[in-house]
Amino acid sequence: MIKGTYIYYENGKEIYRSSNVITKYGKRFLTNFIAGTDSFSSKSMAFGVDSTAATENDTRLGFEFYRTPILFGSTDIQTSNDITNYSVVYKATIPQDVAGYITEVGLYPEFKESLSSFDSKFILDFESQLEWTNTPLITLDEARIGQYLLKMSSNGTSAKEYKTNIQTLDLSGYSVNDTLRLAFIKYDANLQNIIIKFYSSDLDFYSVTMTPASGTGYNLSSEITLNNLFSNASTTNVDPTNINKIGITITPTSGQSTSVGLDGLRINDEDTFSPNFGLISRSILTTPLVKLAGRQVDVEYRLDLGF
Repeated sequence: MIKGTYIYYENGKEIYRSSNVITKYGKRFLTNFIAGTDSFSSKSMAFGVDSTAATENDTRLGFEFYRTPILFGSTDIQTSNDITNYSVVYKATIPQDVAGYITEVGLYPEFKESLSSFDSKFILDFESQLEWTNTPLITLDEARIGQYLLKMSSNGTSAKEYKTNIQTLDLSGYSVNDTLRLAFIKYDANLQNIIIKFYSSDLDFYSVTMTPASGTGYNLSSEITLNNLFSNASTTNVDPTNINKIGITITPTSGQSTSVGLDGLRINDEDTFSPNFGLISRSILTTPLVKLAGRQVDVEYRLDLGF
């Protein structure tokens, strides 16, 4: 019997622990590791904000926002009352400058998840209002990724777009099967949709429409395939290698006003997945761990081996 547990420490004191599910890719990796065909030469721990139940079929976190390398691994062999327990321990640190509302954590064998250079990546964290047109309202209200989120509103009668310049993003290597996911707060029932635009120039862009589920509160959008994005180009001149601006359009229902809190946007590489780089272990925290800026949290993954 193999059992894994994540243990969280602040100032050397345990503050939380959560059990895990070892995925089928994790079981395959551990088997290959014992056989000597794979190694733990580069390991990482990832943290996210999804709370969907962990399963052995998971290949990644639901919505990862931060990843850090494993600092070191060690063995822990203890004997008590003639019973010997064997454990492998991996340790990582979430540094002081990272803030978030952690609901999931996972262990990966390496940093690389993809067979290509077009990996899953975090695109926007919506932490600064000064980088956007129309100056959205910055707020602490229910932020889960970082310390802040941006509240974007319609003007009450029509859709309103907010834009920001970004470092050049190359989408050319992503396929129609890869996905986008948006983390946001739906404050009211007047939101018709959110349109996300990827600009290579002011007139040339891809766009995709995300229709939120009913109800209000914190949401992770469904995973939107890039087929929906690439098939909706404003012109034939969009340059996928030179995406330099992103637009977010808030569309209210007719004649109503609406506000949305934007928290995070990421792209997930879905179709070049390699089992050698798949998620080994995933844990859902029944009570979220609030990681505040200015405080370091150390995380230990203890893998108990039932020999």
